[in-house]
Amino acid sequence: MGNKTYKLYDYLCEKENYESRDSQKMFLDIVEKTIDKGGIKIIQAPTGTGKTYGYLIPIIEKHQKAIISTGTKLLQEQLRNDVDNLKSFYYKLTGNNVSCLVMKGKNNYLCLDRFNNYQGKPAEMLVEIEEKLKTPWDGDKEFLQKTDSEIWNKICVDEDYCTDYYRSICKYKDECLYWAKLKSRESQADILIVNHALLALSDFGDIEKEEFILVIDEAHELDKYITSALTKTISTFMLKGILDYIKQFLPSDNLDVEKFFNNLNEDFSKLGVGEEEVPLVLKDNNENIQPKFPLIEKEKSSFLNEFKEQILDPLEKKYMDNVRKNVVDEITNHIKGKRGWIGPNLKSYLEKLSLISWEELSGTAISDQDSQDDEELIKKLKIYEFLQNKFIKVKDFYETLKGNQGKYGLSISREYNENLQTYNYIISLFPIFPKDQKGQFDLNRYKGVIITSATADPEDLKSTLGIEGDFTNLPHNFSYKNVKFCICNVNPSEEKEKWRECLKQSFKWLVSKYDKVLVLLTNKEDFKLFQNEPGTAFLRKDEQVSKRVEDLKKGRIKALVGLDRLWFGVDVPGEKGILIAKIPFEYPGDPLNFYRKRYLGKNFWEYYKRKALIKFKQGIGRMMRTRNDGGTIILCDNRISNHKEFSEFIEELKSRGLVVVKECKCDDKFLEEVMKSDKEK
Repeated sequence: MGNKTYKLYDYLCEKENYESRDSQKMFLDIVEKTIDKGGIKIIQAPTGTGKTYGYLIPIIEKHQKAIISTGTKLLQEQLRNDVDNLKSFYYKLTGNNVSCLVMKGKNNYLCLDRFNNYQGKPAEMLVEIEEKLKTPWDGDKEFLQKTDSEIWNKICVDEDYCTDYYRSICKYKDECLYWAKLKSRESQADILIVNHALLALSDFGDIEKEEFILVIDEAHELDKYITSALTKTISTFMLKGILDYIKQFLPSDNLDVEKFFNNLNEDFSKLGVGEEEVPLVLKDNNENIQPKFPLIEKEKSSFLNEFKEQILDPLEKKYMDNVRKNVVDEITNHIKGKRGWIGPNLKSYLEKLSLISWEELSGTAISDQDSQDDEELIKKLKIYEFLQNKFIKVKDFYETLKGNQGKYGLSISREYNENLQTYNYIISLFPIFPKDQKGQFDLNRYKGVIITSATADPEDLKSTLGIEGDFTNLPHNFSYKNVKFCICNVNPSEEKEKWRECLKQSFKWLVSKYDKVLVLLTNKEDFKLFQNEPGTAFLRKDEQVSKRVEDLKKGRIKALVGLDRLWFGVDVPGEKGILIAKIPFEYPGDPLNFYRKRYLGKNFWEYYKRKALIKFKQGIGRMMRTRNDGGTIILCDNRISNHKEFSEFIEELKSRGLVVVKECKCDDKFLEEVMKSDKEK
């Protein structure tokens, strides 16, 4: 840390028994210099660095406005707690306050206008919301106990509904939980905590970014979240939702959206891929693609024609045109019925929407306020505008696909909806590499940028996002002397039955020795290997990570089994067992991998290994969360010796005390010998 001192850091170490760490002092200095001189800094900060305090302390001490981005909403809440802790210490030390605001995407917040106009099915969530509105709740669905995604999508803030103009006349504009209360605090906050999706869309207000330092934490997942945020989608449920609103104007009409998706259903059945996502291959310039895994293959022109004929044209020419005519007729009759007198909000809204001519509007007179009839018509106009905006997105999807010059991939997936007892088919158009979306993710607008993670990889950031900066690899803090790493002598790709048995036996041994076990899988099909094990819980798509992790910490469960969510960002301190099913190479048939392989050609293998190594390091990193942690890691994959980068990483851990056992046999006797030994085998 040189001659630089940080009052808050010194106070924590001297008065609050906070452990001083050399790597953290280095982190503090890098952040402080970035605040003073700018630039983009990429910092690999191994477990135990204390990177969160490493960037927060200089930001707070130098009164620097900052935007901090992390991977998930759960991590945003953890960051809020860290900021609150430091705020209290800083106030005690200096008497100065620091303001902090957590911002999430619009659709995470309740829209009072949509909620009070909702006429759908009753639900426990609606009752809970009524009670929440009597408290200081900020409208964030994260704090609801009862959730129903189908209903929430009809009552949350939606950019197609809450347009700039409508907000100016909305009857709830002064009490709006999002725009009036949350967004009004945005420009005043010293620290804004956002997530990577929000960062990608720059959807956090009217602030001068040149005044802000940007910190990107959990940067190893930045590529995934940015790609997802820039993805355009069309789904069965989205189109049916549009039709539900159309029926408010044209009750007898109905567009059979199922017709377009019937072929998709047949293709899924033929392939037998269940709920797996598969690429929709688009053949450009007569290129003959013959991939080695199941795909739905259609000519781009054929797909575009079907989409246009069965979806786009009927929506535009039959339904939207007829809805517009219906609305215009209702406006005309309303004005006649009022003898030319209409309310000020209704008139200004009509001027905004340009549904009737200026001559017709100029012949009206403005009353002092909008009547109840005026307000009812405003509601209908709002639905019409909402429909129009949704249709524009459908059209934009088509135009983007039509003009695709090899920068987008197309995929089809489906999800089963328990409530509707049917599948929702989703067509996604995603950027193959976010770096090719010019101007979409520009870091040069900020005063300075800190990009950090325990596995921050400058080559990965450059190749996927086009980000370059000064790289620092900080030294490790924790010893691995209390950790054993067993490599089972089994090849998952060539000895599948032996590998499954190895997984089950390794699991049974780990739960017999440890009260906390993490099982890191790469394929959801392998969940069934553990489904009958007592005291075992599974991290599935819609479950709360924080709840399951807390169950494990408190001893309510003994083992937690999961996919990606368990590899990244899960903290379970203490003695534990970790079972790694295999080296985490991603499924090559994943749509993003498929298109990136086409894009990169012979360079794909290096990219593919790099992604797997980042994930592998993150998985190993679940072991040492504090200085006193320890336990056993079992890897059921002997192919690790075939990959130099993975072997080098293990050698690095050996230099910090890790005991490695190769050619491990997955039986109780052998593993018991491993536990008694402090030497390699």
